[in-house]
Amino acid sequence: MSRFESIARDKTTVIDKILSSNEIMKALKYNELNFLEQPDFDNASLLYSSLFPHRFIPGTSDQKKTYITISFGKYRPTKTSFKSGLITFSVFTHQDLFRTAYGCLRTDYIITKLDEIFNEAEGLGVGKAEFYDMDALSMNPDYHGSYISYKVCDFN
Repeated sequence: MSRFESIARDKTTVIDKILSSNEIMKALKYNELNFLEQPDFDNASLLYSSLFPHRFIPGTSDQKKTYITISFGKYRPTKTSFKSGLITFSVFTHQDLFRTAYGCLRTDYIITKLDEIFNEAEGLGVGKAEFYDMDALSMNPDYHGSYISYKVCDFN
């Protein structure tokens, strides 16, 4: 296996885990306060429209939406046989969509669900993914949210 082939494999794993969460996907798709009560749909339909396996949103949208972008970065050698890096999830929404019927902000809801999936998760590199940091995020005057990062380790 090439030195970074495992990162491509981990990206696929991360996307699959997010797509399998109906709660996260409904929070992305539906702008209603009670998004969880909305009908199920084909979660894969949001890939490259609200869920991006890279750190940017291509183009602009006239619609008010919620997004997750994913980046893999800051990889460094650790010891002689391993490398470590960060998986960062950026979650942001239009300021008019923050409120939910669930006693929390839409972005906080999504971040919490991501943390349930990825904190101490196995299957990304070797060992378990470790929470690294989280902070607020403002993309522009209308879109805000948070990012959360996990440290992963793999063979070099």
